[in-house]
Amino acid sequence: MDIIVDGYNVIFKVPELGYSTEKCDIEILRNRFLALLEQYKEKRKHKLIVVFDGKGHGNSSEARAAGIDVVFSRHDLDADEEIKRMVCNSENPRHVTVITADRDIEQYVKKYGCKVVEPMAFYRDMKKKVARLQASESDGRLFNKEEGDEPASKYLGPSKKEAEYWLKVFSGKQENDKS
Repeated sequence: MDIIVDGYNVIFKVPELGYSTEKCDIEILRNRFLALLEQYKEKRKHKLIVVFDGKGHGNSSEARAAGIDVVFSRHDLDADEEIKRMVCNSENPRHVTVITADRDIEQYVKKYGCKVVEPMAFYRDMKKKVARLQASESDGRLFNKEEGDEPASKYLGPSKKEAEYWLKVFSGKQENDKS
């Protein structure tokens, strides 16, 4: 199954992703969202494609470390048209889920048999799965990753527990240190 995410549509429909933050750089919001998607992707093995409007970015596409395809629409298309084009060209659109609140996209992709999920529903599901993943990791269970994958923590920073550990290490105060 493929999941196509209408990137900015999701960011702007989910206040927790930062839309409510005034004067926040869109690149920061985009990177926060992609870091969260990377954690989600560790739990889900579906193909995950995130489409953003490419205006100002040229014709670019990149693959994130966790296997997420990030697509910036071509200069002659907006993200909506890029999503429609992907669905139209899909070998099996009935196995495609589109994450969007855009009614025009929803009506178009449903004609092809795609499932449409609202951004808040997707976000809640994503947060739930990421929380389970983090709980599993804190229990010491590890998940197999493809070689070359970078951890999402690279983008999010250390957990509170990890930060406390490294503060102790670098402050020079060891429990066994008697000097």
